[in-house]
Amino acid sequence: MTVSKKRVVITGMDTINPLGDTLDGYYNNLISGKSGIKKWESLDVSNIDCKIGGDLGHYNFSEALERLRSKVPEELHKKLRKLFRTMTFSNKATTLTAISAYHHAGLFNVNVDPYRISVLVGGHNFNSNYVLDNMHQFEEEPAYVDPLFGVEALDPNIPATIAEVLLAQGPTYTIGGACASGNIALRDGFRDIINGECDISVVSGGIFDMAPCDIHAMAVLNSLVIDPEYLDKPEAASRPFDINRKGFIPSHGAGTIILEDLEFAKDRGAMIYAEVLGVVANANANHLPIPSGDVQAHLIKTLLNITGVHPEEVDYVNCHATGTPVGDINEINAIKKAFGKQAYKLKLNAPKSMLGHVCWSAPIVESIGGILQMQRGKLHPSINIEKLDPEIDLDVCKDGPVNHRISVMLKNSFGFGGLNSCALIKRFEE
Repeated sequence: MTVSKKRVVITGMDTINPLGDTLDGYYNNLISGKSGIKKWESLDVSNIDCKIGGDLGHYNFSEALERLRSKVPEELHKKLRKLFRTMTFSNKATTLTAISAYHHAGLFNVNVDPYRISVLVGGHNFNSNYVLDNMHQFEEEPAYVDPLFGVEALDPNIPATIAEVLLAQGPTYTIGGACASGNIALRDGFRDIINGECDISVVSGGIFDMAPCDIHAMAVLNSLVIDPEYLDKPEAASRPFDINRKGFIPSHGAGTIILEDLEFAKDRGAMIYAEVLGVVANANANHLPIPSGDVQAHLIKTLLNITGVHPEEVDYVNCHATGTPVGDINEINAIKKAFGKQAYKLKLNAPKSMLGHVCWSAPIVESIGGILQMQRGKLHPSINIEKLDPEIDLDVCKDGPVNHRISVMLKNSFGFGGLNSCALIKRFEE
C-alpha cells in the first residue's frame, strides 16, 4: 500500500452554538463551566415532556450579517443580504459559520482554483421545523406555501449555498450519519485532500432545525431528560458521567472547520491551528440506538493503527458523552479497551454537559472546542457531576478547569443507528 505523504491541517474555524457565536466567547464559556441550556422559547413544547434545550431559534441573523460586513468582499456581503431573505434557519446558521471560518483562514484574498475546493455538510433532515410549518400551511391553504419550499427544504441546498457564496466548484454534498455526521464529513474532507483532488475542504456541521415532534420522538425512545425537577433548573439537566444522568438535551448548533493541504497552507503563509491525523468510521450492524463498546473500541484501535499513533501519544479525549445511562458507560469501556493502562493517564471531558447535544453538528462544534483547548492549554470541566458513577474510573475533569497541554486529541462521535466515527487531531508541528 502506498502511504500518502500529504498532511492535512486546520486553518480556520467558526461556530454558532448555545455557548457563543465567537471563538473567544465559546471557549470562555466552556472554561467557566457555563450551561447553554434553558427553557424552549422558539418552539411550542407545551404538549411534549421535554421542555428544555439549547435554543437558538431567536438568533439575530441581521446583527451577525452586519458583523461580517468588514470581513468579506462587499459584493459577497450584498449577495448574502439578498440570499438571507429566503434562506432557512439551518441554512443561515450553517452558511454563516462557513463564511466566518473561511475568513478566519484568511482565504478571501487568496487566489484558489475553485475546482480544488470541496464543500461538505454533515447532517440530514436539517429543515424539519420549516418543513412541518409548510405542511401545516399546505393543509390550510396550498397557495401560501413558501414559493421556494421545493428548493429551501432540500438538504443539499445548504452545501450548494455555501459553494455559491465561496465560489467553490469541487465536490459538494451533504453526508448523513446521525450524531456522527460531522466527523464523517471531516473524513471525506480529509480524503479529498489526501487523495490530491482538493487543496481546501470546507467542512460544516449543519444546524438541526428540529420540530417539537422530533423532540417528542426522541423522548419516546427514553433518550432525553424529561424529569420535572429540571424544568426550573435546566442548566443542571445535562449531566454526563453523573450517577443520576437521565439522558441528553437537544440543542441547536452549527460549525465549520477549514481543512487544507499543509504545503498549500504554508505556501500562502496561513496560520495553522492543528493537524488532522486521520478519521475513521464503522457501524454496529444494528439500526437501533443501542451503543456497542466493543465496536467503538475496535474503531479507536483502527484509527490508532492506520495513523501509526501509539496509545501513549494520545493524552486527551473529547468525549461523545451524551448523558445517557448506557451510552456513557459504553464509551468509557471502549476507551479502556482501546488504550489499556494508558486510559488511566488520559484527560477526558464532556462538552455536552454545557452545550447539550447539538446533534448532527456535534463532532464539528465540539472539535472546535477541543482545538481551542489545545491552543490555550486548559481543559474545560465536565459540569453537573454531583456524584460520579462508580463505574466511571477515568479522569473526566469533574472538579473544574484543568491546565493541560494537549498533544493528540481523540474526538469520539457515536450516532443513532450504530453509526460511529472517531478523529485524531494533533498539535501542529513542522
